[in-house]
Amino acid sequence: MKKLLSLILVFAMTFCACAAFAEEPDAEVTPMFSLSMTLPEGYTAKENWPDPYVVNVMLDNEDPSRPLIDVQISYEDIYSDVTFSRDVWETEEIQNYAASLAYDVETEEYDEYFTRDTGLGTVIMVIHEADHTRMLTIWHGYMVTLFAADRTEDGGSAPVSDETLEVIMQFLTNMDISKVIVENEA
Repeated sequence: MKKLLSLILVFAMTFCACAAFAEEPDAEVTPMFSLSMTLPEGYTAKENWPDPYVVNVMLDNEDPSRPLIDVQISYEDIYSDVTFSRDVWETEEIQNYAASLAYDVETEEYDEYFTRDTGLGTVIMVIHEADHTRMLTIWHGYMVTLFAADRTEDGGSAPVSDETLEVIMQFLTNMDISKVIVENEA
Protein backbone atom coordinates (compact mmCIF):
# COMPACT_ATOMS: atom_id res chain seq x y z
CA MET A 1 0.00 0.00 0.00
CA LYS A 2 2.86 2.39 0.82
CA LYS A 3 4.44 1.79 -2.57
CA LEU A 4 1.14 2.50 -4.37
CA LEU A 5 0.83 5.72 -2.42
CA SER A 6 4.45 6.55 -3.28
CA LEU A 7 3.82 5.96 -6.99
CA ILE A 8 0.69 8.09 -6.93
CA LEU A 9 2.58 10.85 -5.10
CA VAL A 10 5.43 10.74 -7.64
CA PHE A 11 2.98 11.16 -10.52
CA ALA A 12 1.04 13.85 -8.63
CA MET A 13 4.16 15.83 -7.70
CA THR A 14 5.46 15.66 -11.24
CA PHE A 15 2.08 16.81 -12.58
CA CYS A 16 1.93 19.67 -10.04
CA ALA A 17 5.47 20.71 -10.90
CA CYS A 18 4.57 20.76 -14.59
CA ALA A 19 1.50 22.87 -13.85
CA ALA A 20 3.46 25.25 -11.64
CA PHE A 21 6.13 25.82 -14.25
CA ALA A 22 3.52 26.25 -16.98
CA GLU A 23 1.97 29.11 -15.00
CA GLU A 24 5.28 30.90 -14.35
CA PRO A 25 6.77 32.04 -17.65
CA ASP A 26 9.46 34.02 -15.75
CA ALA A 27 10.90 30.79 -14.32
CA GLU A 28 12.45 29.72 -17.63
CA VAL A 29 15.29 27.24 -17.30
CA THR A 30 18.00 26.74 -19.89
CA PRO A 31 18.64 22.98 -20.05
CA MET A 32 22.23 21.78 -19.90
CA PHE A 33 21.43 18.78 -22.10
CA SER A 34 18.97 17.92 -24.83
CA LEU A 35 16.71 14.93 -25.05
CA SER A 36 15.48 13.21 -28.18
CA MET A 37 12.79 10.53 -27.85
CA THR A 38 10.79 8.26 -30.11
CA LEU A 39 7.58 7.81 -28.16
CA PRO A 40 5.65 4.55 -27.99
CA GLU A 41 2.60 4.55 -30.26
CA GLY A 42 -0.24 6.74 -28.98
CA TYR A 43 1.83 8.60 -26.39
CA THR A 44 2.66 12.27 -26.04
CA ALA A 45 5.34 13.69 -23.76
CA LYS A 46 5.41 16.65 -21.41
CA GLU A 47 8.83 17.81 -20.25
CA ASN A 48 9.41 19.71 -17.03
CA TRP A 49 12.85 21.18 -16.30
CA PRO A 50 12.96 22.11 -12.59
CA ASP A 51 16.64 23.04 -13.03
CA PRO A 52 19.17 22.88 -15.89
CA TYR A 53 20.40 19.40 -14.92
CA VAL A 54 17.07 17.62 -14.32
CA VAL A 55 14.14 16.81 -16.58
CA ASN A 56 10.93 15.01 -15.68
CA VAL A 57 9.11 13.54 -18.66
CA MET A 58 5.52 12.38 -18.30
CA LEU A 59 4.32 10.15 -21.10
CA ASP A 60 0.59 10.39 -21.54
CA ASN A 61 -1.91 8.36 -23.52
CA GLU A 62 -5.59 9.14 -23.92
CA ASP A 63 -6.36 5.42 -23.66
CA PRO A 64 -6.85 4.77 -19.92
CA SER A 65 -5.85 1.12 -20.34
CA ARG A 66 -2.34 1.99 -21.58
CA PRO A 67 0.60 1.85 -19.12
CA LEU A 68 1.63 4.85 -17.03
CA ILE A 69 5.20 5.94 -17.79
CA ASP A 70 7.21 8.64 -16.02
CA VAL A 71 10.92 9.30 -16.58
CA GLN A 72 13.40 11.44 -14.68
CA ILE A 73 16.83 12.17 -16.11
CA SER A 74 19.46 14.08 -14.19
CA TYR A 75 23.10 14.77 -14.82
CA GLU A 76 25.26 13.94 -11.79
CA ASP A 77 28.92 15.05 -11.73
CA ILE A 78 29.85 12.20 -9.40
CA TYR A 79 28.77 9.75 -12.12
CA SER A 80 30.44 11.61 -15.00
CA ASP A 81 32.67 8.64 -15.88
CA VAL A 82 30.04 5.99 -15.18
CA THR A 83 28.03 4.04 -17.74
CA PHE A 84 26.18 0.83 -17.01
CA SER A 85 27.29 -1.35 -19.91
CA ARG A 86 27.67 -5.11 -20.07
CA ASP A 87 31.47 -4.99 -20.48
CA VAL A 88 31.92 -3.27 -17.08
CA TRP A 89 28.79 -4.52 -15.29
CA GLU A 90 30.62 -7.05 -13.10
CA THR A 91 33.29 -4.61 -11.89
CA GLU A 92 33.26 -3.75 -8.20
CA GLU A 93 32.78 -0.03 -8.88
CA ILE A 94 29.69 -0.55 -11.07
CA GLN A 95 28.23 -3.13 -8.69
CA ASN A 96 28.60 -0.60 -5.84
CA TYR A 97 26.72 2.01 -7.88
CA ALA A 98 24.02 -0.53 -8.73
CA ALA A 99 23.68 -1.54 -5.08
CA SER A 100 23.25 2.09 -4.05
CA LEU A 101 20.46 2.52 -6.59
CA ALA A 102 18.71 -0.67 -5.40
CA TYR A 103 18.83 0.33 -1.72
CA ASP A 104 15.37 1.02 -0.27
CA VAL A 105 15.69 3.55 2.56
CA GLU A 106 12.16 2.76 3.72
CA THR A 107 12.84 -0.93 4.37
CA GLU A 108 16.61 -0.52 4.83
CA GLU A 109 17.11 -3.45 2.46
CA TYR A 110 18.26 -3.92 -1.11
CA ASP A 111 15.50 -4.42 -3.66
CA GLU A 112 15.82 -7.49 -5.85
CA TYR A 113 16.38 -6.63 -9.48
CA PHE A 114 17.19 -8.20 -12.80
CA THR A 115 18.87 -6.57 -15.75
CA ARG A 116 18.01 -6.02 -19.38
CA ASP A 117 20.16 -4.48 -22.09
CA THR A 118 18.96 -1.79 -24.44
CA GLY A 119 19.56 -2.32 -28.14
CA LEU A 120 22.69 -0.16 -27.77
CA GLY A 121 24.14 -2.11 -24.84
CA THR A 122 23.20 0.00 -21.82
CA VAL A 123 22.33 -2.16 -18.81
CA ILE A 124 18.97 -1.34 -17.23
CA MET A 125 18.14 -2.45 -13.68
CA VAL A 126 14.49 -3.58 -13.44
CA ILE A 127 12.79 -3.66 -10.04
CA HIS A 128 9.22 -4.93 -9.81
CA GLU A 129 7.43 -3.32 -6.87
CA ALA A 130 3.99 -4.36 -5.62
CA ASP A 131 2.14 -1.94 -7.90
CA HIS A 132 4.68 -0.61 -10.41
CA THR A 133 8.07 -1.23 -12.00
CA ARG A 134 11.11 0.95 -11.46
CA MET A 135 13.92 0.96 -14.03
CA LEU A 136 17.33 2.56 -13.42
CA THR A 137 20.57 3.13 -15.26
CA ILE A 138 23.49 5.51 -15.50
CA TRP A 139 24.74 6.54 -18.92
CA HIS A 140 27.79 8.84 -19.17
CA GLY A 141 26.82 10.56 -15.91
CA TYR A 142 23.12 10.82 -16.71
CA MET A 143 21.00 8.98 -14.17
CA VAL A 144 17.80 7.67 -15.74
CA THR A 145 14.94 6.57 -13.49
CA LEU A 146 11.76 5.31 -15.12
CA PHE A 147 8.55 4.43 -13.29
CA ALA A 148 5.96 2.42 -15.18
CA ALA A 149 2.78 0.63 -14.28
CA ASP A 150 0.25 -1.41 -16.19
CA ARG A 151 -3.31 -0.47 -15.37
CA THR A 152 -5.61 -3.11 -13.91
CA GLU A 153 -9.28 -3.60 -14.75
CA ASP A 154 -10.32 -2.15 -11.40
CA GLY A 155 -8.40 1.09 -12.05
CA GLY A 156 -5.36 0.17 -9.99
CA SER A 157 -1.80 -0.34 -11.11
CA ALA A 158 0.52 -3.31 -11.36
CA PRO A 159 4.13 -4.05 -12.33
CA VAL A 160 4.63 -4.03 -16.07
CA SER A 161 4.08 -7.13 -18.17
CA ASP A 162 6.75 -8.59 -20.44
CA GLU A 163 4.99 -6.94 -23.40
CA THR A 164 5.10 -3.49 -21.76
CA LEU A 165 8.71 -4.07 -20.73
CA GLU A 166 9.63 -4.66 -24.39
CA VAL A 167 7.95 -1.38 -25.39
CA ILE A 168 9.85 0.48 -22.66
CA MET A 169 13.16 -1.13 -23.60
CA GLN A 170 12.66 0.05 -27.21
CA PHE A 171 11.79 3.54 -25.91
CA LEU A 172 15.02 3.58 -23.86
CA THR A 173 17.04 2.26 -26.82
CA ASN A 174 15.76 5.10 -29.00
CA MET A 175 16.31 7.82 -26.38
CA ASP A 176 19.25 10.12 -27.02
CA ILE A 177 20.76 12.47 -24.45
CA SER A 178 23.18 15.08 -25.74
CA LYS A 179 25.19 17.74 -24.01
CA VAL A 180 24.17 21.30 -24.73
CA ILE A 181 26.85 23.93 -24.65
CA VAL A 182 25.43 27.04 -23.09
CA GLU A 183 27.47 30.13 -23.81
CA ASN A 184 27.49 32.96 -21.30
CA GLU A 185 25.91 36.10 -22.58
CA ALA A 186 28.35 38.92 -21.82
